[in-house]
Amino acid sequence: MPRLTRWLVASAALLVLGVFIFPLWRVTLEAPQYPEGIGMLIHVNGVTGVKEHDLANINGLNHYIGMARIEPDAIPELRFMPWIAGAIVLTGLLVAWIGSRRVYIGWASLVIATLAAGVYDFWKWEYDFGHNLNPDAAIRIPGLSYQPPLFGSKPILNFVANSYPDTGGWMLIVSGAVIGAVLVYLLVGKRTAVETMVRRSDTVTAAPTATVAVVAALLIASCGRAGPRALIAGTDECAECRMMITDPRFGGEVISRTGRVQTFDAIECAASFVAAADEGTIQSVWVSDFEHPGTWIAATEALFVTGATVASPMGRSLLALTKRKDGANDMAITARYGGRLSDWKTLLAAARTTVSAGDGLTEAMRHDH
Repeated sequence: MPRLTRWLVASAALLVLGVFIFPLWRVTLEAPQYPEGIGMLIHVNGVTGVKEHDLANINGLNHYIGMARIEPDAIPELRFMPWIAGAIVLTGLLVAWIGSRRVYIGWASLVIATLAAGVYDFWKWEYDFGHNLNPDAAIRIPGLSYQPPLFGSKPILNFVANSYPDTGGWMLIVSGAVIGAVLVYLLVGKRTAVETMVRRSDTVTAAPTATVAVVAALLIASCGRAGPRALIAGTDECAECRMMITDPRFGGEVISRTGRVQTFDAIECAASFVAAADEGTIQSVWVSDFEHPGTWIAATEALFVTGATVASPMGRSLLALTKRKDGANDMAITARYGGRLSDWKTLLAAARTTVSAGDGLTEAMRHDH
């Protein structure tokens, strides 16, 4: 095999090491009674809750609808998956060192078949849990199953079940894609100009190749994450103060790591929500551009005006503006809106101070309505 191809194979094998560091899959449940959602993380050798008591809560819910308990020690796949992953890494490095096309074709075919079998086994596991129900369960709905999706979101009763790869899963997907692409190349490739270019790249070192593979894994892992959506006045509700959103110009949105979008009628509500959230559960925070309704700004990139002369839904007259690249005069902004300028870091620090004191930024504001 050409040297660049061998480095790609070695990089793909090393990417599999990610499953020993990061979770493979994330399954979450969202419902009104669980505004933050509950979920479980599937690792190469175990199953844990996203938060401390999530797995116990899921088992409690499963009991009522007749699903079996999720007991990691009772799942045989979790005992031998680490050995399979380790074998893929070691044999992949050995195949890259040998550099034989025939050896690689046999190895890659076996790895791809193993990955496909793993996906089917996961689907079968979900199917069994969702269909093999206890007939004496407290809640029984004839003809209804509770199988979560293999990939994507699906409504189940009053819950929304989400199932997506986590970081380790995306690294494994990228590894499989690289292995498959090299396999196709070796099976159908001929001595064309493309192959000649690959052969001339013998000076390429392992470090850049591995870096490209890792960056590709991180880019793919970031794909498909939810972004902010338009606020619907009179329909959307604030996740913090539970008031109906009436003026989207002051609104905000918080997106969790599971992709759940929480809406807020005011920036201070979003700040209080983030301040009280568990560490690592927030993916991004967005605020509405007051001067350009419908335009979202990442909270960390926004310019905030506190105590503005414009009345806001929560009475604190807090609004967000897009920072001007030309360095617009701060005095001109305060002359237009009054108040004083601030940033997200300052707002969030104030919110965390009040939350840690047993209060929230919105508590006093609730008395204004």
